[in-house]
Amino acid sequence: MYIEQVEGELYQLKKEGQSIGSFRLIQLAGGAGKLEQLQVKDHISPGRILELFEIIQSYVEETGFSELHVESHSDTLDFLLQHQQFKRKDVEKRLWIYEINHN
Repeated sequence: MYIEQVEGELYQLKKEGQSIGSFRLIQLAGGAGKLEQLQVKDHISPGRILELFEIIQSYVEETGFSELHVESHSDTLDFLLQHQQFKRKDVEKRLWIYEINHN
């Protein structure tokens, strides 16, 4: 699987040349990015969702972002984000942040 920038903030998740999903990566102040509108095809298994997050996290690291912000919409996503080393920063907004350590 890999990520391809379509235009501006819009990206596609691809596997073997076929689109399996899309998302927006919004540039925030201070070098942070915000993941929005993540959508995947229906046939993607829950295990693949973890893999997608790992690919997105690697991508934002490689492109020089300092943090990745995600607003959760469910307890299931909260669990996944926690598993992926995100830290809850705002309980009311359900904001989770993945801090990138550039050595």
